Amino acid sequence: MIAAFFRNPANRSNSVSLLHQFGFRRLLQSSTTKMDKTTLFQEVDILVSGANLGIGSPGPKELAACTQLFSEATKYGMENTSATTLFSYGPRSGHTGYRKELATFLSKHYGDVVRPEDLMANGGASQGLAMLTSLYFSTGDIVFVEDASYFLALTYLKNDVGMKVVSVPTDEGGIVTSEFERLVAENAAHFKTVTSSKPFRAMLYTIATYQNPTGCSLGRDRCMEIVRIAKANDLLVVSEDVYNLLPFSKSFQDGDFSHSTVPASEERVDPSPLRLYHYDRLLNEGTSMGNVVSNSTFSKVLAPGARLGWLEGSKHVLDPLRGSAFLQSGGGVQHFVSCLGEQLLAHGIQERHLAMCRQTFENRAKALCRAFREHLPAEVVWRPPAGGYFIWLRLPAGVDGMQLKKAALKENISLTHGEAFSLEGKFANHFRVCYTYEDEDVLERAGETLGKLIKSMM
Repeated sequence: MIAAFFRNPANRSNSVSLLHQFGFRRLLQSSTTKMDKTTLFQEVDILVSGANLGIGSPGPKELAACTQLFSEATKYGMENTSATTLFSYGPRSGHTGYRKELATFLSKHYGDVVRPEDLMANGGASQGLAMLTSLYFSTGDIVFVEDASYFLALTYLKNDVGMKVVSVPTDEGGIVTSEFERLVAENAAHFKTVTSSKPFRAMLYTIATYQNPTGCSLGRDRCMEIVRIAKANDLLVVSEDVYNLLPFSKSFQDGDFSHSTVPASEERVDPSPLRLYHYDRLLNEGTSMGNVVSNSTFSKVLAPGARLGWLEGSKHVLDPLRGSAFLQSGGGVQHFVSCLGEQLLAHGIQERHLAMCRQTFENRAKALCRAFREHLPAEVVWRPPAGGYFIWLRLPAGVDGMQLKKAALKENISLTHGEAFSLEGKFANHFRVCYTYEDEDVLERAGETLGKLIKSMM
């Protein structure tokens, strides 16, 4: 999604300001120079020598570990899978073995039943969102989004698809469902007409668990209300469930920020909150109907470059995708990588890597929380994360967010300013801080420096 944005000439005039929001120094101007870069982060010239608290990605050490993981998976795939299966067009839902192994893996970690027939392969959550919106919606159709929400999804929905974006207020528990219902009623006269092939009148885009940027998760009652509203109004709910596999330990959630040496497999970790699709299926009462699709990826717990993920939904949502000319022509997306994904899951390779990521990310989050607890002024509002990638900071009144961002950049600390996450221009005194990319010592120093900078501005 990020790369697609920058390839669109219509977006180039806003590129520099967007990159500044994201914590980048500048967008490289020469297309020839861009071709010399090997990663997206290099292409947009992100800080590489300081504290990268704006990057929502596994860190370099986690990515380096993937060399061995994919070597093993490739070996198993070549030995156990026929050439016809590996190198032909794949089935439209995705490689069968991948979906079966994925269902078993997700059922364990979700604490809920996941069925292979409800799964489709995607090329990551960005492609999953593009597949759904390109099939079901057109320019001028209405999409509801959380305020705040992932800024590049907002840009994609508004600029690339051309949808009318309606921001829904949130609080510490996520979407305020009474406001969502009110806004749906206010905009219903402008919803599109339902047809047999396009059965949804409008859309809700949400990140229901460990939300980007706030880190909050929707509780049961709000999930039930969202599904009820969606069903009553023929809405498609796209729940971006990319952080659900990263719940943190009970001890951390209880306020213990000490570095953990206990193997992740032995830590007491409760499953993440049930995904929104669970409640959609619950209210379907055994029918094939449905309004929610879970859109997810291995990018946050394996390798973004693998471009491998999945959609989970009912036949009502996924069958039109399976029948699309896009998939009839090319077959299932990321087929070869899906075959490797089967091996990663079947041989426990992904299971071991996930355990390592959970422990590493939790210890990094603890390091940042220790620094925040010790060095941030009491007037800064934040809370320890229950899982996922982010902490959402609210600055004291009188502290200028843009001034802090500029001062932090001078100290080689990149942050994502809160205004980037709102089409309404809100959250100017907020920052999203990501703790997954940098090592603990870097995070501790960055937290201390931020505390000093904020105090100097009060």
